[in-house]
Amino acid sequence: MPGTHTMRGTLMLRVLGLDSGTEAVYRLMLEHPSWGVDRLAHELDQDRSAVTTALDTLADLALLRGTAAEGDTTPLLVPPRAGLGALLDRRQDELARTQLEIDAGRAAVADLLADYTALGRTTGAGVERFTGAAAAGRLQTDLSARAREEVLALAPTTTPGDGPWDLDVPLHLGLLGRGVRVRILHTDSTTGPAHHHEAVRRLTRAGAEIRTLPALPLHLRLVDGTSAALPLDPGDPDGGAVLLAEPGALAALRALFTHLWDTATPCDGKDEADGTDDARQTYSPRERALLRLLAEGHTDEAAARKLGISLRSERRMISSLSDRIGARSRFQLGLQAARSGLL
Repeated sequence: MPGTHTMRGTLMLRVLGLDSGTEAVYRLMLEHPSWGVDRLAHELDQDRSAVTTALDTLADLALLRGTAAEGDTTPLLVPPRAGLGALLDRRQDELARTQLEIDAGRAAVADLLADYTALGRTTGAGVERFTGAAAAGRLQTDLSARAREEVLALAPTTTPGDGPWDLDVPLHLGLLGRGVRVRILHTDSTTGPAHHHEAVRRLTRAGAEIRTLPALPLHLRLVDGTSAALPLDPGDPDGGAVLLAEPGALAALRALFTHLWDTATPCDGKDEADGTDDARQTYSPRERALLRLLAEGHTDEAAARKLGISLRSERRMISSLSDRIGARSRFQLGLQAARSGLL
């Protein structure tokens, strides 16, 4: 197809540094190498100055010997194979240098982030200690950024704020958006600031699973079952954090979380003054999370794994949801869920 060929050639020449005006002059010179500046300007219906500027560009790119500015009325073209070939080689060298600079920059950024996260950190005996509220906050942000499957949180204080253990709502919404399962245990509080309840509502609506207990022993963040952060001193959470990665300690902390979770009261993220849509009130956080995972294209196996349930249970949930929503296919299920505001 001639049109496709011309477009490909135009894109290539632009990558090599020829704008549309310079390319027009170059192509015309290839067809009529004996034409001078005035004839080129006449045929292209351009000012003489525009043509001389294009010729200067061609000379800078080593595609031309001599320019009108140097008194040459008929500049000489470098043979295209040699001229464009040399230009491609130079461009390739430039790109290679750019890639090396990008790789070096990426390594420098990784080093900087590692240094930033490590501020206030000391290590020893299988644990890492982060001194100060800022260091504890950086640790949790870094842990969350690395989460792929699951984040478990004991949050005695759920009020969003600047403390290192306060729930970072945008951060957790980002986790949920990436398909990470988020389970949060916090203390039961029917009287509290409005922004506390709003934070719980926003997270619940986004698919977080939240339960409450009258009291919790300490702050905890457990990520993917491989890393856990908790305060250096439970009595002074702002004093810093400790990062644990030993399997025995992680198993014990997960067992603690599971025990507390099983005895806690599910929280639907609404109160009497909440205007939550009736459709949302009908479906549990896990059901809404399943609908979101299916809408994102996850297979049954992947959805079940992210929700921490068996494949059989996941398929029973799909069957139940399809019956309740009135869908005959997974496509209809996702469409009806979106229309009902469940996603």
